[in-house]
This record gives sequence, structure tokens and C-alpha cells, in this order.
Amino acid sequence: MARTNKDRKAYICTTPQPNVLDQAAFEALTWIEIGNVGAIGESGTQTNVVSYDELATDVTQKGKGISNAGDPTIECARNPTDPGQVALRAAAKTNFNYAFKFEDKDAPDADHTNSVYYNRGLVTGPTRPNGRNEDFILEVFTMALNQREIVVDPQSIVAPTNTLLPAIAGIAQVGQVLTALSGEWTGEPSFAYRWKKAGTNIAGASGKTYVPVVGDVGADISVAVTATNSAGNLSKTSGATADVIAA
Repeated sequence: MARTNKDRKAYICTTPQPNVLDQAAFEALTWIEIGNVGAIGESGTQTNVVSYDELATDVTQKGKGISNAGDPTIECARNPTDPGQVALRAAAKTNFNYAFKFEDKDAPDADHTNSVYYNRGLVTGPTRPNGRNEDFILEVFTMALNQREIVVDPQSIVAPTNTLLPAIAGIAQVGQVLTALSGEWTGEPSFAYRWKKAGTNIAGASGKTYVPVVGDVGADISVAVTATNSAGNLSKTSGATADVIAA
């Protein structure tokens, strides 16, 4: 469902971040919300398109050149005591890179997080648009970003639960393909598989399919399915096949 910018929040980490951060590193930071934000400028990576024409060129050849991570602005109604604005003013006086987080209010339901956007870069400003007697006193800060934005879509905050046990499709016979059926789960998880012979893990058998070998003859086969999302994981084991028969 499409959403508006209403109730979007902006945050800054006051600790300088000299190195490129991944999602886990961003999530581990301590954030201060920037108050009284009225607008956030365009973010996202822009890549130059370069071209070259040879003497025999019929259609211009184009390729991707250097990318710019962006220079979005943060417009605030000036509040001298707001901790986030104070942090922005302090950051603007340095030549260090700082981390930023923007959070939409777009969780699809109570079991999911909002979308989050992570950025890192320099801070410049503030500039003041000024204006007429009924205009708010504004300050505008510019973020000179030095790494690509990381976008995290809404994530489940409820660990997976199983509503239908895993199962196995196929014939338990040497050389015949057995396929794991994941079952039914809540929480939009991803799946991992572990095949078992008579209840004991089969070395190296961790794919969605398994082909019985001669050493499996006379033993049953089952598969454990582990469902994982951002909130946790849960494993459930299928029922066992009949004992494996020879080819």
C-alpha cells in the first residue's frame, strides 16, 4: 500500500563514522531523533551516464560512470534546545562523517517494522531561508553522503510459527529424487533444510532435494526445515519415509 511522508522521522548518530557501514553496523548505533523536521530532500544514488562515439557509430554507446550517493537536505523549524538539531549543528562544524537514519510510518501491520533508510556522510550548514513576518524560522542542513543508501523494507517482528508440518515428496528408492515440502508458516521466513537418515543428520545433505544412496537402503529418511526471519527461527521435522529400497 502506498504511503505519504507524514510521520516520517529523522535520526543522527553523534559518533563520527569514518568507515563504510553495513546494515548490521547501522542497526547497532545509538540514535538521536531530530525534532521539528519539515522536509527531507532527495536521497538515493545517482550515476553518471557516459557516452562515446566512434567514427562508425550509428547509435551512441553509453555506459555507467561515477555514482553520487546524494546530497539531501534536512529542513527544520529552528529549535535551539532540540537534541537532534544540536547534534546537527555540532556535526556541521566538523569534517567528520556521521550516520543518519530515516524511518517511514508504513508498517503493513502490527507484526512488522517500518521501512528504514540508512545514510552516512558529512554535514554542512545550516542555511536560513528567512522570510516574512508569518514565516517560521528555519534551518536547512545538507548531508554530503559518502556511501550508498541502505534501504530496509518492513521486517517481521514476530518469529515464524508452523501451521502445517514439512513433508517429503518422492519415492524412497536409491537414485530417486526426494523433495522437501516446507510446510506452511507465518512470519514470511526463509528456509534451510537438513536431511536425516533414521533420525541422524546426513553429512552434506542440506538442499531442498536429496537422492538416496546405497548406504541408505533399509533406513527411513526425514527432513528438518528451519524457518528464519528477522525475529527468530524455528525448526520442524517431517514425517519419515518408508525404508529406502534398492534401485
